[in-house]
Amino acid sequence: MRTFSLEWKLLREDALKISCICIVYPLLTTLLLLYMTSLFDGMTLRQAFTALLGQVEKLTWMYWTLLWFGYVLLIQIIWKPRSTSFSYNMLLRYPKKSWFWLNRLLILLIFTACYVAMTYIMSFFLFLKAHVALQFDFLIVLQALFLCINMYCHALLWKIVELLLSAKIAAISLIVLFFAGIKQSVPYIPFYYGLMGNFEANMFAVILVMEGLFICLLSLFIVRIGLKNDYD
Repeated sequence: MRTFSLEWKLLREDALKISCICIVYPLLTTLLLLYMTSLFDGMTLRQAFTALLGQVEKLTWMYWTLLWFGYVLLIQIIWKPRSTSFSYNMLLRYPKKSWFWLNRLLILLIFTACYVAMTYIMSFFLFLKAHVALQFDFLIVLQALFLCINMYCHALLWKIVELLLSAKIAAISLIVLFFAGIKQSVPYIPFYYGLMGNFEANMFAVILVMEGLFICLLSLFIVRIGLKNDYD
């Protein structure tokens, strides 16, 4: 917990940037959709969320691009390189060196959830203007969970490329993967299409298990690479 607390304190330096991305950025991207409110007329709340955030459509690809760009910025702020002295201090003070990396993974997962939550909140206010039927459905929560997992999987891949190559190559690779996901609709690849609206309801459990295992494997790989780089 001490390493987690120290990481959290270091993030205070970027509190304004993180707040802008997690709160202001979803607000601005949602405001860009005001002219599209007629598309959601007559829909229930779940249908509206599925149309906007459950899948990538031709009419929403620009919204998705802006949403993704904000997340790439968030990743680079949360996981920006620490000073060498800080890293060495952590390695010398704490016997379980893997916690240094696991804490960083956990912190980004928390902020990913915040980013997705704020995106849903802003979208909800957009739907109020669109006169969407405000009928709550548990599938909305499940949909948000799938989106959070999907984005976090991409973030883990970004970290692996960043550790092996560089942050610039990682950012470019992530953007290329995202656009490939938009153009190549392959529903059986949960990495890209673990989004509600792209698969049948009976696949929920299968998608969650597959992506959960994928996250665990990538996380362990990141810890291993990170520790190797620390001691080399």
